[in-house]
Amino acid sequence: MSKRLNRSSVLAIAVVTVVGLLSAGVVPTGAQDLVVEQATISAGIADREPVDPGSSFPASVARLYCFTKIAGAASSTDVTHVWYYGDLERARVTLAVGGSPWRTYSSKRLLPNEVGPWHVDILDAIGNTMQTVTFDVTP
Repeated sequence: MSKRLNRSSVLAIAVVTVVGLLSAGVVPTGAQDLVVEQATISAGIADREPVDPGSSFPASVARLYCFTKIAGAASSTDVTHVWYYGDLERARVTLAVGGSPWRTYSSKRLLPNEVGPWHVDILDAIGNTMQTVTFDVTP
């Protein structure tokens, strides 16, 4: 019986702690209402903005960028860009988000034979997909 009481006490303390943190304005990492305001694949980045955005790129471009503008961060958190060539994960990049709105980007070097469909999943700090950006690389 004492084990049940101990487990119940621990659960009650955890609930009170979480309610206290939320009422004080402290948001647990990953529990924020992040929104992707802009997600773009581009051939470059200049002045913290995408350059030559598109949905189809020649393989000769050699490197592409996934630019995202995130809103809704009440405190520092992370987002992750997961780059896929077809269904094969090719890169995973975790990026800091320090406020709202926040602009950030990752890049991926392309191999000459990696032509075809690609996509980038944009994940929040707890791994939920917020948005997917699709694009093609052509020979």
